[in-house]
This record gives sequence, C-alpha cells and structure tokens, in this order.
Amino acid sequence: MTTPTGASQPLDLVPAVVAVVLDGEGRVCLVRDEKRDRWTLPMGRVDPGESVREAVVREVREEAGLVVTGPELTGVYTDPATQVFDTPDGRKQFLAHVFRCEWVDGDPEPDGDETTAVDFFAVGDYPNDLEPSDDWVVHALDGDGVEVT
Repeated sequence: MTTPTGASQPLDLVPAVVAVVLDGEGRVCLVRDEKRDRWTLPMGRVDPGESVREAVVREVREEAGLVVTGPELTGVYTDPATQVFDTPDGRKQFLAHVFRCEWVDGDPEPDGDETTAVDFFAVGDYPNDLEPSDDWVVHALDGDGVEVT
C-alpha cells in the first residue's frame, strides 16, 4: 500500500481484467452492472494465484455466462485520472488489463448478483457512455498492438 504525493489516503494497486467480447457479427458484449446502475464491459479483479488470462475468461463466464477463446491483450491502463476509485474498503488504483476475446459457447446469462442483463451492441452504439473503456474498445478492435497508459 502506498500514499501518492499529495494524497491523504493510502492507495492500493489492484490487478484487474476487462473483456472486449465480440459475437459473430462484430458486436460488443456489455453487462448491466446494478451497483453502478449502468452497462459496462465484463470486468473484475484478478484472484490470487490466477493469471490475467485465466481471470478474464473466468470473469466473462461469471458475469455474462459466455465461454470465450483467444484472450488477446490489447491494453494495460493505470492512469490515476481514470483508474483511482474510492471503494468501501479504501482507495484503489486499478491496473486494468484489457483483452479482446471471441465468444465460442454458452448462452448470454447474467449472474443475477453483480450483473442483471447481458446483451451485444454495435460498436459505439451503447446504451450509456463507457468512458474510459469506450476508447479501450476502439483500440482493442483496431489491432494496433498493446496500448499502455
């Protein structure tokens, strides 16, 4: 745990994964996150003893009911301007690993706890702003290497 210069509270760095899951028509999977009252990409923390690739596959299965293949790392994001949050257990800076994945099996089904709906949307035609992850989707789809911020 560290306290950044000028910060009054300690800040924990938390490894996390974000999935840009595509269906056969090139649409992007979003899940309805009831805590945030908005649609988001499937995402979550990396569990101890788990690789980031294992974590992204698990999170998509848990939150969306989908089996994905070929997780390809497209970005790593740590910018404090977009990745620091106050949570019930303190301030967290997320180290977000974004992966592009292909949906190969399973029926879209929310977990009923963290997520209450799953749907696919045309790129850019989302029910709400995905900031900052809308830029992550664009980068994940352009196939232009791994972006790091």
